[in-house]
Amino acid sequence: MRGADRDGLAGAGAIQAQAHDWAARLASGNATRQDGESFRRWRAQSPAHEQAWKHAAQTWRELGGVTRAYAAHAPVVARPSRPTRRQVLGLAATAAGALAAVGLVRPPLGLWEPWRDLDADYRTATGERRELDVVAQASVMLNTQSSLSVDAAGDAPRLALLRGEAAVAARREAPLEVVAGAGRVRLTHGDIELRCLRDGEVRLRCNAGEAELIHGGRVLQVPARHEVAYGARQLGVLRPYPPAGAQADWRRGMLVFHDLPLAEAIEEINRYRPGRVVLLDESQAARRISANFEIAALDEAVAQIQSLYHLPVRRMGRVVFLG
Repeated sequence: MRGADRDGLAGAGAIQAQAHDWAARLASGNATRQDGESFRRWRAQSPAHEQAWKHAAQTWRELGGVTRAYAAHAPVVARPSRPTRRQVLGLAATAAGALAAVGLVRPPLGLWEPWRDLDADYRTATGERRELDVVAQASVMLNTQSSLSVDAAGDAPRLALLRGEAAVAARREAPLEVVAGAGRVRLTHGDIELRCLRDGEVRLRCNAGEAELIHGGRVLQVPARHEVAYGARQLGVLRPYPPAGAQADWRRGMLVFHDLPLAEAIEEINRYRPGRVVLLDESQAARRISANFEIAALDEAVAQIQSLYHLPVRRMGRVVFLG
């Protein structure tokens, strides 16, 4: 083997080792925002760094799955004797794998991208909205904390909403397909919005035209001003929504709350505002709020909520504690 080849392999090995070090650090639960920023700089150095990170991330993801499966099927031993050093190391590896699976799937405070973003072509940060020109005769807008992959080849391009929320408007001769969760939506002429909710649930809203939802073995026609929710196995009931609800408020830069519990309003604000708003006083959680807030000025929204409900406030950087 030539010296240049050996040097190249050594360099690749060093980058891969760094990638595994980053995976361990990010999954430790002790990563800081500075760590997150350093990680992003490291990952952006070269295509080799990006590829090494994807390989390390996949390895840690598989490790997490293996350790969870082991824990689920491991025999239960009553009154175990003092563990040996090998057993201690095995338990530590199991815990590390489980921690990696949790930490990398649900990164704290948005320090790095979750697993499902690894395959994304487009992403938005907290508070960011982004218009995309990725498919002919169609427009796409990504909402905050969202990710999308695009396969524009052929006459039937496909979008995949991996996380968050998107609006798609189309005027096409051939249908455009949008995958979200367990469903596929076909759209030729119309305007739709898709939002990925918790536990794999997705909400589809058709504002104009008509969309076709394919879920399992069923095909559902969704006409204008109707919406439906679906999960991995279940398909909800098709429901109309009032004309005033045409197009989500986020598309015009607004958060609009109509008689919403305060805790849910704060949860929605946290989707758009960097940092975190924490409601400490649980007795206030069920109080109702009706208000219009500009997404670009959510610090003012937090101040208004604090004043309206007379809540004590404490701040730690971008984290605000109310109550």
